[in-house]
Amino acid sequence: MDKGGYCMHIMIIGAGSLGLLFAAKLAPVCSQLTIVTRSVGQARELTEHGIQLVGTESQEAKLAKSIVCQSYSEEISGSVVPLAREIDYIFLMVKQTAISPELITYIQSQMTRHTYLICFQNGVGHEVKLSQAIGWDKLFFAITTEGAKRIGPTSVKHTGHGITYLGELKAYNLAATNHHHNFIVQLLELAGFRAELSKNMEVRIWSKLVINAVINPLTAILRVQNGELLRSAWTLSLMKDLYQEVLLLAAAKGIELPVELWDTVQAVCEATKTNHSSMLQDIEASRHTEIDYLNGSIVNMGNEKGIELPANSLVYRMIKAIEN
Repeated sequence: MDKGGYCMHIMIIGAGSLGLLFAAKLAPVCSQLTIVTRSVGQARELTEHGIQLVGTESQEAKLAKSIVCQSYSEEISGSVVPLAREIDYIFLMVKQTAISPELITYIQSQMTRHTYLICFQNGVGHEVKLSQAIGWDKLFFAITTEGAKRIGPTSVKHTGHGITYLGELKAYNLAATNHHHNFIVQLLELAGFRAELSKNMEVRIWSKLVINAVINPLTAILRVQNGELLRSAWTLSLMKDLYQEVLLLAAAKGIELPVELWDTVQAVCEATKTNHSSMLQDIEASRHTEIDYLNGSIVNMGNEKGIELPANSLVYRMIKAIEN
């Protein structure tokens, strides 16, 4: 491993729950880790206090001198400190709503011909605009089932161990991308994560899309925890309608989803039964949700195929009404 874990520079954009979790665990195995936050205040607190990681094995990941914390707003103002070495991997760990033209320009400014971008977003749509700006050969995708909850600006709780799948959607320069996939998988395993390469990222991304599109909008509309959706025949019927429509769309696009996906949707609901979905949290905090990239994208793709998806259209319009 000529680019061994201890010689890598990783940049993590986004210091929410997953961003802080991955930063805390990757910090000891990287020669340099840069965390890019949305606010100046969080960047300063991280610089001063480090990251406190709470989990089955509570630990505190103090930020070493080789680790840089900066905010996106500082970069825009031109006051950011130059990085010591070029970046090997950028982990994009913000919501789709945060992927603005300005953020894409910032990402481009941080990349060299040796830099690869790994996207951890839910839903679909971001892959098109990022590929247009960066190129498919520099673009990887990740689906993770790691559980994390941000306790504060510098604290995160590891709520459940999972697995992270990585792969590409467009196989340009296949030998080189597989080479770098192996590097990042080894690095994640060195940090204590379970990671695997996947040749079926499109199916994995669509499976995650289905789970989020079925669970999140209903919990946000009904203002309930995830598990409550399983307690009523009425909510189960709504879930099934959303699910069947996405299956119809996937088949029209030639995507074969797992036959057990409906069972998986219910299992996720049960496993996270006391959770407030991210969409419900956004609604409660009067923030814009990711509905445009979940059910909104599903409806748009249905329109392109000439397929009516009334259940997804209804929940999409209801969430947009609630947002406004």
